[in-house]
Amino acid sequence: MITLYTASPLWGLPSFSPACMKLETWLRMAKLTYKTDTSLNLAIAPKGKIPFIDYQGKLIGDSTIIIEMFKSEAGIDLDAGLTTVERAISLAFRRMIKENIYWGEVYIRYQIPENWQVYREVLLNTLSAAAPAEECEPIVEEVYKIACNQLFNHGIGRHNDQEIYQITTADFQALSDFIADKPFFMGDQPTTLDATAYAYIGNLIKPPLGHPIVDYVLQLENLCQHYERMNNQFFSDLGK
Repeated sequence: MITLYTASPLWGLPSFSPACMKLETWLRMAKLTYKTDTSLNLAIAPKGKIPFIDYQGKLIGDSTIIIEMFKSEAGIDLDAGLTTVERAISLAFRRMIKENIYWGEVYIRYQIPENWQVYREVLLNTLSAAAPAEECEPIVEEVYKIACNQLFNHGIGRHNDQEIYQITTADFQALSDFIADKPFFMGDQPTTLDATAYAYIGNLIKPPLGHPIVDYVLQLENLCQHYERMNNQFFSDLGK
């Protein structure tokens, strides 16, 4: 049995963490049996963050590393039917989502004041399940400082709001243009790229956080339909 250490479901999403949601989606697509632990016990996290798993007595961190481990050790490859060119395209899009779109979403959560107040309460409520209330406030404030520093060091945090809008919406538009009218990004069957896109699209359009980037993506009907298609196929039990 795999234990998936993850952030809890919220806003109708399997997880309010895109990386956690991506990995759990991939596990379901791969038909692997698992149980979840949402206690946020980062003290045992191999990379100091979630998601991570306990598998065959080993703790393994980072969603991408975990997926690659299952591919190499268990022979589970959701991309086995892709050509080498399609694999390259998939990898490029997944990197774009993780290394660029992700930071646009972090910006929306942490650096838009009204959104931060909403997300701050989410973090406080999450931490309160595992720590005394008086300890949660300073932890959340430290998380906020770390996130803002990471945004600046990554580079996207050095831009103004309009520039971040331009960068992030261009990435989502590229996803929309590529999927076009296909049911899944690489054709008729979902692959690793679909697990990744589903998680990051969902964590943009479903939280009650406002921003023109959110408005833009909500108008990209094929991306919203892809989210619903993945949700219905792999998380129809959510909330039941």
